[in-house]
Amino acid sequence: MNKTLLTIAVLGLLTLLTSAYYSAPADSRIGYKAPSLVLDGNNGLSPLQQHLGENVLLTFWTSSDADSRLDNMRYDRISRDDAMHFIHVSVNLDRSASVFNSVVTIDDLNRSTQLTSSLDEQEGIINRWRLDDGFHSFLIDRQGTIVAVDPDVKTLAALK
Repeated sequence: MNKTLLTIAVLGLLTLLTSAYYSAPADSRIGYKAPSLVLDGNNGLSPLQQHLGENVLLTFWTSSDADSRLDNMRYDRISRDDAMHFIHVSVNLDRSASVFNSVVTIDDLNRSTQLTSSLDEQEGIINRWRLDDGFHSFLIDRQGTIVAVDPDVKTLAALK
């Protein structure tokens, strides 16, 4: 009985000590480290890693979802204000690159912040970022933690 308790205690202690070496789990909920995001069309670079140390507003949208498209336009306009302290990164999940390019032109979006995903990437993005119930925007702080989902202008303006 004592050997069993000692074994359980030692295993528990080892688990506790080794877990300190792992970072917080990634999840698309507030308070968690943002999940990974690598896009083939971005030369294999993560737009989140490119802006590490900065506040990032990550927006997911499609041209067929009016709410997400309007949110993307709104966030794009807000991000152009020099008083704002965040980088807007937009990821389009349309099935057609030509539709994406047309919408970027029609909506007068900042082309340098608009990225598109391949069909192969979309399912993984939807799963990792929990977008199966709709598209959202995630405010990610300088440490890579999600601090807000679909933030309002007041939240964005308060960033320093």
